[in-house]
Amino acid sequence: MNVKITNIYSNVGQSEKNLKGAYGNGFYLEFGSEKILFDLGWNGKVLLHNLNELNINVDEIGKIIFSHGHMDHTKALPAFLKQRDSSKKITIIGHPSIMERKKIKILGLRLLSLAFPKLTDKMKSMIDFQFSKDPVKINEFLTFTGEINERPEKDGTEKKLIHFKNGVWETDPLSDDASLVIETKAGLVLIGGCMHSGLLNTCKYVTKLFGGKKIVAIIGGTHMMGFDVKEVEHVAKELEEKYGLPKLYLNHCTGEEIIGQLKDKFGSEIVIPCPVGTTLTYDC
Repeated sequence: MNVKITNIYSNVGQSEKNLKGAYGNGFYLEFGSEKILFDLGWNGKVLLHNLNELNINVDEIGKIIFSHGHMDHTKALPAFLKQRDSSKKITIIGHPSIMERKKIKILGLRLLSLAFPKLTDKMKSMIDFQFSKDPVKINEFLTFTGEINERPEKDGTEKKLIHFKNGVWETDPLSDDASLVIETKAGLVLIGGCMHSGLLNTCKYVTKLFGGKKIVAIIGGTHMMGFDVKEVEHVAKELEEKYGLPKLYLNHCTGEEIIGQLKDKFGSEIVIPCPVGTTLTYDC
């Protein structure tokens, strides 16, 4: 069994392939006839354009898994559902908190919603929601990590990212942040939407969850935009010494400067671009 992973939505497109970039992240996973989306991105028109260019049929997708509730990963859902045959039910998997009210503070004053998109009654009727804080085995090879609570290393939370809880707006711990893990013959492939839980915290959790198996690749966003040079150097050191230096296909909220710093350290064979249209295949 091979798994094919395709980036369908990210900050960077590929104009030569007529693939558009927009802020957010999304991946298409194929396990034989089983087809799954992990995050959808922000802009519905961009998502549908890229799916069309990549010859991906929305009606063939059986599941959507959300990494967390922020709109740059979820807002394209209504557009996706409108394009889909309304008689075909789709399963949506995520943490129970993905649909809570979330906002971002801009300049400490203005609040901008980051929440899960509003759905019509018809859209809701097309969805089978399955929420879990715990790991979920999606199929023989794919696992949803669930909530990652142990965070000894720096994570991707910020004071400007807030949520509404117990009647007040407060800093969001982003407990809904989760990733995907694919068990391949070579080792574990880790896919993140943003990894607000922290890249190193996620690696530690996943390694423990899978009994010490090696992580051979890390794909997606890692929310290191706010990390300084020393903090990135620490991440690099840990990846090399504790995790055997997996290949890094990083995008979205990792930050272009951070990716460049890692590439300068490890080289282009380890740090590899992951724009829209990037396709990776692993033997499971």
